[in-house]
Amino acid sequence: MKQQTANFISERACPSIAYRIKKEIIREDISNPDMKTLQSKILEESEIVRIFTLRRSDGWLGGYFHGVDEPESLIRYLIEKGVEPTNPIILDALNAIIIAGEQFDHGSMSNVGKPLDDFHFGGSKLMKACVFAYAGKEDYDFVREQIKESLDVFQYVCEVNTTESIYEIYRDKKVFQVGVKWPSIYHLRLLAYTNSWRNAKNYDMLMESFQKLVQLSPIPEIKFRYKSQIISPASIYMNNFNDDMKNLTAKEWMMWFHRTELISRLGIARKIDTIKKQLDYVNSMVNENNELFMTKLNHYYFTKWTGYTGLALENNWKSEIKRVNDLTFRHLLILSLLNN
Repeated sequence: MKQQTANFISERACPSIAYRIKKEIIREDISNPDMKTLQSKILEESEIVRIFTLRRSDGWLGGYFHGVDEPESLIRYLIEKGVEPTNPIILDALNAIIIAGEQFDHGSMSNVGKPLDDFHFGGSKLMKACVFAYAGKEDYDFVREQIKESLDVFQYVCEVNTTESIYEIYRDKKVFQVGVKWPSIYHLRLLAYTNSWRNAKNYDMLMESFQKLVQLSPIPEIKFRYKSQIISPASIYMNNFNDDMKNLTAKEWMMWFHRTELISRLGIARKIDTIKKQLDYVNSMVNENNELFMTKLNHYYFTKWTGYTGLALENNWKSEIKRVNDLTFRHLLILSLLNN
């Protein structure tokens, strides 16, 4: 972690980036006066204020569950922005999800989420568990159940030798064969933000699984068949762990940053040779630009916060300084996670 760069970015960036650098990279105590001041500034930002106004009388935050301005994406955004998970708005929203019981995913996700869960591809239950994991709440049976499920899914990958063995053709589309389990970005998120699973055996299994995913990459787009319906769940699946770093599009850069941050949180990124080489490439890029991430990237995947997308904490990427703040922060965060 580059201390001088971290200090430089924290001094000129938005309160969220400054707060997270001090908390997660420099390791400053959040009870310090300067941290309390930054937290107050975060809570005063117009988008945070707008989200807080979406709170219903029962604590539910926003619309149904899975879409834009709905609890899943809103809670993820608030945590990413540096709002402390002890904030009453977040605690009330989590409690409202629990109170909703089996109907928590009523709405756009209900018809798709349950089959995805049942067939081990990660649906409503996994997304719910991730929301609680973002807030550091893994001591619930439904979260632990999904942690076990996520480990089982990555274990399945270890036994796969070819991508052709996991799909069949249905109506000219590649669809997963019955019995296949396959990891999504949500399985990775859940393990990245939880700790109870961490032991030597699981670390070894995950390293083997990710090495296999690298070998299988690029993985074709494979859809999910439920009865006679073909379901194509957004950008839930991770298709390429063997990126050509010199030729990434802006969209692919966002997916690389997000995926690599999560793998770094697992504690295995440096032990997977291909990912280590990717990190070395990015480090070299940044070092050539005074330790700032200067590559001009512009795609709504960075700035549009949904269950699948969103990485920007600054409010306006039309400003080069703000874009560089965000991307340099993510690079610094990954470096810090690698050293944990």
